[in-house]
Amino acid sequence: MPFDPQLLSALSGLHFKARYIMEGFLTGYHDSPFHGFSVEFSEYRAYQPGDELKHVDWRLFARTDRLCIKRFEQETNARFYIVVDSSGSMAYRGDRAWASKLECAQTVATALTGLMLKQNDAVGLLALEHGRDALLKPAYIAPSQKPSQFGTILRHLQRLEPSGGERLAELLQRATQLFHRRSVVLLFSDLLESGEAVGTLFKQLRFLGHECLVFQILDRDEIEFPFTKAQVFRDLETGARRHVQPELIRKLYLERFGRFMEQHRALFQSLEMDHCLIRTDENPAHALRHFFSKRKKMN
Repeated sequence: MPFDPQLLSALSGLHFKARYIMEGFLTGYHDSPFHGFSVEFSEYRAYQPGDELKHVDWRLFARTDRLCIKRFEQETNARFYIVVDSSGSMAYRGDRAWASKLECAQTVATALTGLMLKQNDAVGLLALEHGRDALLKPAYIAPSQKPSQFGTILRHLQRLEPSGGERLAELLQRATQLFHRRSVVLLFSDLLESGEAVGTLFKQLRFLGHECLVFQILDRDEIEFPFTKAQVFRDLETGARRHVQPELIRKLYLERFGRFMEQHRALFQSLEMDHCLIRTDENPAHALRHFFSKRKKMN
C-alpha cells in the first residue's frame, strides 16, 4: 500500500502506528523476512505412517527408492536489545514530519520488536524514563521470546518522553554494564551529542562482542535547513534562545552538518557498525527492510 504520512500521523496509539508500518513493509517485501530463520536442516529419518508428505525428500527417493523425512532442529536465534535515546532534542518535529523524532523511534522500534518476536528472536529494551518521583531511571527489560514480551516493551516505549539534556552517553554506558551476553544492539538516536564519550562507548560495545545497528533519526529541517525567514531558534535541551537570519548562516550550517554526518559514518565504518538514516518526513519502512537484509546475514 502507498505510504500516507497524514494517515500515519492521525493514527492514535503507538501500536496502531507500528502496525501500519509493519503491514506496509510486509506488503512490499517480496521475500518473506521469516523464511529460513526458525529452523535448520539436521538429518534424515525413515518415513513413518502419519508423517506429512511435504517433508519427504523426493529427490532422495528418486535416487535410492527410500522414503525419508528431513529432520529439523531449532536454530539458536539472536538476542536483540532495543536502545532508545529520549534526549530533549528528540522532541523536534518539523512542518513536514509525520511525527517527532522520538515518536518515530518508538514506532519503528515497536514494529521491529513485533517482527523479531514473530521469528522467535529474543528482544529486550534499554531506555531512560521518568519515574513517579519525576526522576530519570533506567528501563531495562532482559531479552525474551515469551508472548508477553511485546506488551511489556510496548508499555515502556509508550512512557518515554523527550526532555532534558544529553542522554546518549549514559545509555551506552549502561549498555556496557547490563548487556553481559553477546547481543545485537539496535540504537535509535539523532546522535546530536557532543564530546568523545559516545565514540569511546561505541568502541567499548564492539570490544565486548556486541553487534550494533544505529538508526539515526533526523528531521528534514536538520538535514536541509529550509528556513527563509528570520526567527528565534530554541535549544530543546538547554532552553537557550537565539535570533537567526537563515540566509546568513545556511551555508555554514550545512557545511558543519555535513562534517557531523561524515564523522559518524567514518566512526561506524571503522567499527564495522551498520548505520541507517531515518527521516521523519519519509516512509520509515525502509529501516525495516534494511534491518532484515542485515538480519539474514547474521544466520
